[in-house]
Amino acid sequence: MTTGQLTADRWAEVEELWAKDGLIRLAGSLQGPDPLAGRWRLHLIPAHPAPTTPRAWLSLRLRRRRTARRRGPGPYDVTVSAGRFDVAVPVRDLTPPRPFRSERWDVRLVCHTVRTEVEMPVGRRLGRPRARAITYPAQCFTDGRGARYRVRPRYTADDRLLLVSRRVR
Repeated sequence: MTTGQLTADRWAEVEELWAKDGLIRLAGSLQGPDPLAGRWRLHLIPAHPAPTTPRAWLSLRLRRRRTARRRGPGPYDVTVSAGRFDVAVPVRDLTPPRPFRSERWDVRLVCHTVRTEVEMPVGRRLGRPRARAITYPAQCFTDGRGARYRVRPRYTADDRLLLVSRRVR
């Protein structure tokens, strides 16, 4: 079984995004060749910025070591029907590992078929960069240790969806 083929000809286009009531709900359409038949799941993968200084390299190595020992959020079941998808992610699952104050999660849809797994980036292609053009309301929650977090969806400059979780005071 082949795993994690990230294809350029397939992607998941977000058409509706709600961030309220402790959930981030995504709905949209599957783009590319005809939709695959199989089990659909939403995966959240830590998205780390490219390090530019020696201190940033050290921080990235430490972060990767800590996140490798920790099971990340998800995967979440996705409802797919007639080329459309719908999924909800609880914001409580998006807590960054301690001692880090924030985490960025790259959102991907994965179709598990009999012989392969096909991975699709989730985003929105409108033709112009919108990294700061579209903003969504932040949701706040408190974890079991009393730390407060704020979670907000946002788009990157290359049209991919990120879920950003940040500890607040």
